[in-house]
Amino acid sequence: MNGVLFLRPLLRFFTSRTGILVLIGFALFAWHKIDKTSAVRLAVTGYVADVELSAKNAELAELKRRSAVFASANRNLLSQVAEADADAEAANQELEHYVSTVDNDCAVDGALLERLGNR
Repeated sequence: MNGVLFLRPLLRFFTSRTGILVLIGFALFAWHKIDKTSAVRLAVTGYVADVELSAKNAELAELKRRSAVFASANRNLLSQVAEADADAEAANQELEHYVSTVDNDCAVDGALLERLGNR
């Protein structure tokens, strides 16, 4: 019975204008706190997403730069390989020419000797 006697004035207070204003004020305060927390959480999530995006953009730019450097080095290397192949082919042809000018008894003729002396 004592519990009911305690609840009656409390119920009367919360059904009065003052009680309703207190309840509305408490509800607004609670909503403000919850909303502020969610706003902070949303802002942090946005900042983290922005930082991650800028990091990924920087990483992409670096990968593009490395890819361009790799492509340039690859073209240079392929050019050097083609040049070396051409030099090797020219050397093989020159060697074939020298071999063809040597007699069966391994004697060198005068023209070949003169060309080798100039080298």
